[in-house]
Amino acid sequence: MTQASGGKELARIRWKHRAVAFAVVAFICVLGVALTGYISSLLTENAQKRLQNETLARLSEARARLEGTIGATLYISQGLVSFTAINSDLTQRQFRRFAEEISSLNNHVKLIALAPDNVVRYVYPLLGNLRALGLDYSKNEAQWPVVKRVMDERRTVVAGPVNLVQGGRALIARSPVLIPVDEDEGSAERRYWGIASVVIDMDALFEDAGIRQEMNGYQFAIRGANGLGSAGGMVLGDPGLFDGGAVVLPVNLPNGTWQMASRPVGGWTTNSPEVRIARLVGFGVTFAIAFLSAMVVIAQQRARSMALHDALTGLPNRRLLEDRLEQLAALSERTGLGFQVFFVDLNAFKPINDTFGHAVGDMVLREVGKRLRQETRESDTIARIGGDEFVVVVPGMTHHQSTANIAERLRQAVSEPVRTGDHVIAIRASVGWAVYPDDATTIPEILELADQRMYREKLAAA
Repeated sequence: MTQASGGKELARIRWKHRAVAFAVVAFICVLGVALTGYISSLLTENAQKRLQNETLARLSEARARLEGTIGATLYISQGLVSFTAINSDLTQRQFRRFAEEISSLNNHVKLIALAPDNVVRYVYPLLGNLRALGLDYSKNEAQWPVVKRVMDERRTVVAGPVNLVQGGRALIARSPVLIPVDEDEGSAERRYWGIASVVIDMDALFEDAGIRQEMNGYQFAIRGANGLGSAGGMVLGDPGLFDGGAVVLPVNLPNGTWQMASRPVGGWTTNSPEVRIARLVGFGVTFAIAFLSAMVVIAQQRARSMALHDALTGLPNRRLLEDRLEQLAALSERTGLGFQVFFVDLNAFKPINDTFGHAVGDMVLREVGKRLRQETRESDTIARIGGDEFVVVVPGMTHHQSTANIAERLRQAVSEPVRTGDHVIAIRASVGWAVYPDDATTIPEILELADQRMYREKLAAA
């Protein structure tokens, strides 16, 4: 045996302390991580809402600019309709002078055309647009549906983007030209004369409105070709934007709508400083509290263990022994089962300390505690109550013959020589016993009786 060899009781106590500390640390960590995650999710949600609100503000601003630019451009179309309605027999020269005047007021206008009876007869400017002359809308599959809609509804429709006959893509504001049936009598009834078309440079329009597919960290997209809203095709940008949770607002057009969507370039994921700080602080505080709690629990358990256990052997001390005896006595009153108390004392232990030193003496005491544990059951209690005195409590057995047998077995186990280095130390033990409630009915009496019997045996062996 060596001084470093400890008993099972000490190891069990240490593992118990560690298990309790681990449970406390685990609970605090789980609680802290959950609370930190919850707070982080709230901050993330708030950051996303703030980002969505900022996106909505940007989108609203862009929509207002776009609607304003489109509205200003469409005034030209209304002017053209009014001019044609009162000059239904206008000449090419009159048309050209009027078209030159209104085109100078807006740089988005790419082409102005009039189509009496749905056939293009007037075009400005002619340069580059001669192919448009003579176009019969009723025979053009791409443009006829919108023209037919204008005729039926008798309202302006913004069509597009469309592929122009003369090349390029543009928006076309098509308006019906309606003239009085009977001018002399001032009749309110009007007949359909034809179509007035203002072709708008789509890129120039969006540029003036400050609308691009990506700007200032945001993506933009517009759909609703021909004013059909969500049912219309793409006008600008990536169609996937409408499927990615983007903020969407309607853009009002004459007799129709577009839908305009926007979201941040990186999506709605946010890693704001507040979230990072909250996680850092939350995890830091959690682990700090967990560590301090573990230290407190270990210290508390250690202090409690030291108050109830012998520091040398790890066995229960007198205080814990008396507490367990009180429990067994209370159990005996309910069940009728008693218990046995054995006092074990080493004979001539002082010479061992004097001859070999206190370190060897301590090793001998630990070895005695180990042997007593080996000779008893898990349900039994082995306590060191001072010096070289040990107490063994065996519940449930009250036969005197069994008691004598246990006493003899303990005596022989303890009295085996102890080897340390080159030395063999002979030790002997005296054992006294008492049975509860046969020999005594109180704890002090049962302990005193077992102690007296042990001393009598010890004196007899001297």
